Amino acid sequence: MNSFILLILLLINFSISWFNAWSAGRFWTESKIMGGWTRLLIWCAVIMSACGFTWVYLTIITAILLGFGWLSPRAGEVMFSLGYLIIIGPVIGSGFGIWIHSLVQAYKTKRFGDVAVAGWNTFAQVHNIYNAAKEVPSAWKSVVDGLKGDSDDTKGVAILLIVILAVAGGALTTAGIARRADRTHVINFSRSMKNLNKKSRDSY
Repeated sequence: MNSFILLILLLINFSISWFNAWSAGRFWTESKIMGGWTRLLIWCAVIMSACGFTWVYLTIITAILLGFGWLSPRAGEVMFSLGYLIIIGPVIGSGFGIWIHSLVQAYKTKRFGDVAVAGWNTFAQVHNIYNAAKEVPSAWKSVVDGLKGDSDDTKGVAILLIVILAVAGGALTTAGIARRADRTHVINFSRSMKNLNKKSRDSY
């Protein structure tokens, strides 16, 4: 893939993941109180965000290691396959919740924007499931053959550690953004309530 196109895709993925984490964080406290479906949707957004960041980090780390010759192309393929196997389940699972919510929202409002979102989510969910059915068996075979066929055990351990590092980085990035958004939203809400109470007292 062209390096420029790859960079654009990574930036888009990073931006979407950031938006999902920030949006989820803004409603984190409210979702704890409300519970139920709202809480589930927030968790779906958080999981989707973490998976997105994980893939971005894994791609960047692999590209750097390949570029400096510290990683063989075969090992890079194993890393991507293992990363894909780790995130595809959570992506599809959280995608189901987001997809169902968008369908319900489109049915209720019948607004063009909501219908368009539901249509896109339907396409994305079908695309992810189709790709998973096609790619998971080959990805699993790539990981098993790559780790078993490598006589140097340290390389296998290194691959596992790098993938774990990418997953941890994705989770920690999402948690940091969501917490910041939650604190900002709570502070702004508290200020709004104080101003409202002050105006109410002044009117008497």
